[in-house]
Amino acid sequence: MCESNVYIDRAGHEELLMESVDRIIPAEDGSIFMESIFGERKVVKARIKEMELVHHRIILEEIDKQEAKEHDQEIWLEPDTDHGHFHAGEEVVLKLSKGYNMKPDHDAAYSAIEAFAVNEGNVNPVHIHDHHGSKEINLGQEADGLLQIYVHEHEIRELYAKVVMEIGHHHHHGLKPLGLPLEIVPIDYSHARMGESYEIQVLQNGQPLAGAEVKVTYASTRSKDYPNRLTTSEDGRAKIFLSARGNYLFSVTAQNIISTFTLVKSF
Repeated sequence: MCESNVYIDRAGHEELLMESVDRIIPAEDGSIFMESIFGERKVVKARIKEMELVHHRIILEEIDKQEAKEHDQEIWLEPDTDHGHFHAGEEVVLKLSKGYNMKPDHDAAYSAIEAFAVNEGNVNPVHIHDHHGSKEINLGQEADGLLQIYVHEHEIRELYAKVVMEIGHHHHHGLKPLGLPLEIVPIDYSHARMGESYEIQVLQNGQPLAGAEVKVTYASTRSKDYPNRLTTSEDGRAKIFLSARGNYLFSVTAQNIISTFTLVKSF
């Protein structure tokens, strides 16, 4: 047996956190993911203090929660798949995260959130549910086409997250803006590839937003802050060369709104 019990040291007192853990993964954001042989999963803000593998004990040390965040938090959507699209008849699941620079804050709280799926102008509300401590949207197995899914959170600031998902194949028709107060729109939908340029347009109340800063990051970044920053042209456009594997995230802030767009890439 190779599993261990995991304890957390809180101010000098050890508490049992999870039993029979056989998988533990530290993340860049200071959190630790754990999974037991029973399928239980948990994410905590902590660092590894001591490992007594002979005695099947791992001791974590709690990290103090910051009272103030260095950056304003944003929300974003990503598909729960590695190949960039879903096949027809496949269960379509998306993950909603909150944090900064594609680094989730697992302690983040959500206020009033609502989600919608848009297909060829038809807008349908969709349910957001909790799944192993995270937020998910499950569109089931009947979804088809080129869908735009967005989430709106009513907080001190208004937060928007949008993603375009291809379900099935050959859905490369044009995408129309959703009419969000602040929105990032792909100029010409097609499969994005590393080594190519990708262009977006920022709209505010349906009109191009010139001179806006667009922050761009990608899932594998080790940077604490957004590694790329663009400025929109007079027609609200900006272009970036895709140099990294995985999904990209675009983020723009205007007045009291933070809006993101996830570019889903298969590699």
